[in-house]
Amino acid sequence: MYQTLHHIKDAHEDGIWSVAWTKRGNRILTGSVDDLVKVWHAESGNSSYTLEGHQLGVVAVDVSPSGMIAASTSLDSQIKIWDVSSHSLIRTIDPGPVEAWSVTFSPDGRQIATGSYAGNVNIWTVETGEKDRVMETKGKFVMSIAYSPNGLYLASGAENGSIHIFDVPTGKLLHSLPGHSMAVRSLVFSPDSSLLVSGSDDKRINIYDVHHANCLASLMGHSSWVLSVAFSPTTTHFATGSSDKRVKIWELSSRQCVHTFDDHTDQVWSVTYNDDGSRLASVSDDRSLIIYGVSMV
Repeated sequence: MYQTLHHIKDAHEDGIWSVAWTKRGNRILTGSVDDLVKVWHAESGNSSYTLEGHQLGVVAVDVSPSGMIAASTSLDSQIKIWDVSSHSLIRTIDPGPVEAWSVTFSPDGRQIATGSYAGNVNIWTVETGEKDRVMETKGKFVMSIAYSPNGLYLASGAENGSIHIFDVPTGKLLHSLPGHSMAVRSLVFSPDSSLLVSGSDDKRINIYDVHHANCLASLMGHSSWVLSVAFSPTTTHFATGSSDKRVKIWELSSRQCVHTFDDHTDQVWSVTYNDDGSRLASVSDDRSLIIYGVSMV
């Protein structure tokens, strides 16, 4: 039911902070403190090529729905847009110091959203590299962001535990969600856009009803910070990665952990599913990329 397919040790020369799986082409992208973005063949686990250009550690990577364009953010305060097919840099966006942390593509692939130290969510147009608008939370450092698959909502999580949900068409703040007492490291909407799952340094995983803005459940299972959450495309399960070195699979209906992977030897920064939910990838400070088979999920 659950198995480790590829354990790629020393995938980077330093800790790996982010992983993304293309919806087309079956490739995996990883971003590391070694300044590099690497592209991997998901089936074989072999490295395909490297994208070079950042100067101070890659914080986050994401891939457009088409699978053709990637975006990365770095401690060097730059956003880079890459052509995945030609392995080339399309453009560099300079948003200013600490103005781009996490990054995510909009469902139509035309924009990317980044979180800032000032508590804002900045929206950038991919084609031009121009800032389209700013959504203000009037809060703390935005450490996580997520678009809903239907494109109507954008959620942000901050270092003080606050979560905000914006209406994308109008840019207005719809909800401020309670529930976390420490930094919200990761957010993900369910495939039908009705639920939002959050992972926090308070070791909790919260499940929210997006429309009614209430917390449906607060799950405990990790013994340390929850650094990443990812929803299976099947909607039945979601995965979490933690600084306790573990990757967990949770069943949504029972709200129970159904499997734990213990392959990593250091904190797990990021997890992601492939497009049909049969595979899961995780990356860690132990410099490894692991690909799992989760075919029953």
